[in-house]
Amino acid sequence: MSEAGATRREVDPGRKYGIMLNNNSNSWKCIFCKKDFNAGISRLKQHLRGGHRNAKVCNLCPPYVREELIKHKKMKEDEIAARNLALQEEEDGLGEYDEESREGKYVTVPPPDILQGRRDRKSVLGAAYDKECREDVCGAITRWFLDAGLAFSAVNYPSFDKMVESIGKYGVGLKPPSMYELRVPLLNKEVHNTLVQIEENKKEWASKGCSLMSDGWRDSVAKKDIVNFLVNSPKGSVFMKSTDVSEVVRMI
Repeated sequence: MSEAGATRREVDPGRKYGIMLNNNSNSWKCIFCKKDFNAGISRLKQHLRGGHRNAKVCNLCPPYVREELIKHKKMKEDEIAARNLALQEEEDGLGEYDEESREGKYVTVPPPDILQGRRDRKSVLGAAYDKECREDVCGAITRWFLDAGLAFSAVNYPSFDKMVESIGKYGVGLKPPSMYELRVPLLNKEVHNTLVQIEENKKEWASKGCSLMSDGWRDSVAKKDIVNFLVNSPKGSVFMKSTDVSEVVRMI
């Protein structure tokens, strides 16, 4: 795992307080009480926030972390409610999208041409055709997940929503990135952005302090004992390196 992989998804604050186990997005370890979870990042966040019958609350979670996750959950719920309200207003013909809904919640405003395209499709072809088009798109996304062998839980990443939104804004005729673009220029750009973010974290380490953490696991396929080293601070956890300690374990 690279530094890019460790910080790229920090939009979701829950990932700052957990360690992914065996590169499996469904398996996480709480950095505070070291408890393992096999139901994805959502279960870990329930464990940290508390108040969920499916997850025992973490008694070692700092109050500021619990408050951060509760606020983030409320923010996401407000965004969804505002988005649904705006879509309902569009369907009911209540006028253009506003930057703020009637309850004062922020709504992402799609470009006018996309909104007009939706209206034309609904008015000319009807809701039945609109539903059929969505089913075709969702079917294509599902087939890509199956072909690529990706876990369906990947749709929970904030970056998935951003990708779909960006494709929709571009509209018809988007030329997707080639394998070369993904492997070289686009990957290098993501690495650069990650290194910039890590520099911001390092400034906080110097001013507020940080904690060094390690997490050991066994690679059953390669039959190696691996130790991951991370640095944790209020900004989140940053993966630094992995070390093969198989020889040390055998000596012990």
